[in-house]
Amino acid sequence: MGNLFSSQSDQLYLGFDVSTQSCKALVVDAGLKILYSSRVQYDVDLPEYKTTDGCMRGKDGRVTSPSRMFVQAMELALDRLKEQGCPFDRIAGITGSAQQHGSVFLNAYGVAALAALDTDKGTATEQLAGGFAKEESPIWMDTSCTESCKQLTEKLGGPLKVSALTGSTAQERFSGHLIRQFVQENGLEGCAAVLLISSFGASLLTGKVEAIDISDAAGMNLMDIRTKKWNPEILEFVAPGQSDKLREVLPEPRSSWEEAGVIQGFWAKKYGFSPSAKVFHWSGDNCCAVVGNGLVREGDIAVSLGTSDTALCVIPKVPEDPLPFGHLFPHPTLENGYWSMLCYTNGDVTRKKVRTTFFPEDKDGWENFSKSIAESAPGNDGNLGIFFSTAEITPAISDGADFRAVHGENGLKEIKEFDSKARNARAVIEMRALAMRTHLEKLMPGLFDATGEQGRLLVTGGASANQAILQVFADVFQRPVCCSDNTEGAALGAAMRAAHACGADMDSLVAQLSSAASTKATPNAEAAETYRQAAKAYSELESKALKARGRM
Repeated sequence: MGNLFSSQSDQLYLGFDVSTQSCKALVVDAGLKILYSSRVQYDVDLPEYKTTDGCMRGKDGRVTSPSRMFVQAMELALDRLKEQGCPFDRIAGITGSAQQHGSVFLNAYGVAALAALDTDKGTATEQLAGGFAKEESPIWMDTSCTESCKQLTEKLGGPLKVSALTGSTAQERFSGHLIRQFVQENGLEGCAAVLLISSFGASLLTGKVEAIDISDAAGMNLMDIRTKKWNPEILEFVAPGQSDKLREVLPEPRSSWEEAGVIQGFWAKKYGFSPSAKVFHWSGDNCCAVVGNGLVREGDIAVSLGTSDTALCVIPKVPEDPLPFGHLFPHPTLENGYWSMLCYTNGDVTRKKVRTTFFPEDKDGWENFSKSIAESAPGNDGNLGIFFSTAEITPAISDGADFRAVHGENGLKEIKEFDSKARNARAVIEMRALAMRTHLEKLMPGLFDATGEQGRLLVTGGASANQAILQVFADVFQRPVCCSDNTEGAALGAAMRAAHACGADMDSLVAQLSSAASTKATPNAEAAETYRQAAKAYSELESKALKARGRM
């Protein structure tokens, strides 16, 4: 940054989060203290776009958001920071997070308008009117591309082939299929740039078309997960006979930490940014949340226990054997690292089903359910369960009766019911912890070996308030469990990425996060062998469930 600042400690960093329902902007200092923040709710603050929950639902599973709404939301978020007295001239680095999978299509006028933004000609929103080859952005909630997923899977030789190549099996919401839909309906003649919402945000700030970063690009079913380049065969699938034209409007992915350019003069003049303020490539919201949760070393894990359950984990490389579930992404700050995302549909609703069935006296509370867990032994005396309130996706098992079993010296034996109702409370919690452990070990063999330094284990979500549940995760994972009140994971992760790209030490940044988190449970070392055996037995029970009701 030259001599703009007397020291790095004077520098500030701006992180955006253009999410499904709102746009946030955070300004932090070198210690990650949030100094200024603003939020724009699309439905409330921008009613002229007539969105519901930030989007518009159409026929045949189509779900979109107005592309220009994102521009206006970013401007309004900056306006609100300005009203708070934010010293924009001290902001050294800027980047952003955006909802994954959403696509933006610019025409030639729109590309020219980006470069020609002028404060004398009105707002950026006004100047980009008419600049979109498609006025609405298809977003992650869209389910209209089922047939495209089937065709890609067939073309590449099956779901595991798609997963091995792109990091995920074919997914309806993934951008490659939505871009293919655009090409089928509109062609590419009127399109000058194909972007994700993340790269569109970066383009707005630099005044030129920016490439999609490698981490967000992995959510497209279009990039080779190993080479981090567009796959030629899939490009041709997306735009038959026009793949060369598609390459012209869809630049190759770039590293997430690279500088995209300096801020465009329009923004410097309107808000007072230094003309040398750096803009770094934006990324997806989940990608930035990985950083915002402090997952920056191999083996770091974050577990979210909510309506659905999620496990994020930093892994060193693409697994040799692809999995039929989960998603892999290049890490947005580790040059050769990756992170994985496992999503489970049977979360809080399933836990509540067990509570209501076996602990009706708890009503809306968890007292007796939790007491049963706390008073039972780690490993549940060999009793295991797989419970359902809906079809599971990790792995793909149809909804139906719960599975129960007991394991011991004589192996695994399926049973119809446990010998006491208390077993069900511990079993439904151990189910999720053991599932995550066994699946993560397939992605990163040796992840839970006792030797070496243990990674971070952060647990969030509604169920993380339950001490008995936290203790189960500490024992199963054999790591201390930390919890944090951080609710700005994606926006804060973007700000951290900007600070890191400007030269801040990532370990120091994560240390700031850790100081704000608290250890809620420590592992019982005597449970280590119990859960090593339980993990093997759970994997066997899961295989039986897949054989009985598996979907592919």
